[in-house]
Amino acid sequence: MDVLLAFVGLLAVLHVLYATWTARRLDRLHARVDAATAALDRQLRYRAQAALAFAPTVPGSSGRDLTTAATAALAVGELDHDREAAESALSRALQAVSSDVDGTLADVMMRTVYARRFHNDAVRDALTVRKRRIVRWFHLAGTARLPSFFEMDEATPDRRTIEV
Repeated sequence: MDVLLAFVGLLAVLHVLYATWTARRLDRLHARVDAATAALDRQLRYRAQAALAFAPTVPGSSGRDLTTAATAALAVGELDHDREAAESALSRALQAVSSDVDGTLADVMMRTVYARRFHNDAVRDALTVRKRRIVRWFHLAGTARLPSFFEMDEATPDRRTIEV
């Protein structure tokens, strides 16, 4: 009987340790998501500002479309569905002029691609841990909101056509 109680006690201690470790890991993952979200937001704003600065050099309606899309992307606040739509429109406008993109804008565009990938990787990792039974049963995520992926069309410049 004493052995059984000792075993149950040891098992309880191990579960508490695992729950504590998981809660700390989840907290770190949420902090990573927050940092990645801030970095993505900042990079999307840099991209829109760079596109707005580049737009006057693009002739015709493509330049006006780029200006309109960049202005709309800067006007949207949070990383939500409206922002995804605005950023996708900007990506399509940039893709239309990608052969004329200068080195600075191309660099900002690639950094935006990386920032979005880092953000979505952080979200994926946090969601993976949040799906575990121990997290759900003991509400280890607390009141933290469920992180969400940021989906948008990506505009990547053709590196071969960019003159440095």
